[in-house]
Amino acid sequence: MSLQTLENITRQFSGLLHINPSPLASVFIIIGMAILIVLLLGGIVYGVVQAFKTLPNMPFRSFVILMVVIATFLIVLGILIP
Repeated sequence: MSLQTLENITRQFSGLLHINPSPLASVFIIIGMAILIVLLLGGIVYGVVQAFKTLPNMPFRSFVILMVVIATFLIVLGILIP
């Protein structure tokens, strides 16, 4: 039953106005998703700040390795998305 509720919420997540949060399970799922999104955004902001602090002090070789890793990740992501 809770997996069905999760499926319904995720299907309607694009249109937040169509969610009927009357059951307790729906409220818990929405709160859980909101917490995960906040944690994800906080982690991204923290990582970007740390990267900008580290980047000026990074040796050239480490910078090139970082660029290769980012390029490889983007290529793999581009292959997997379609």
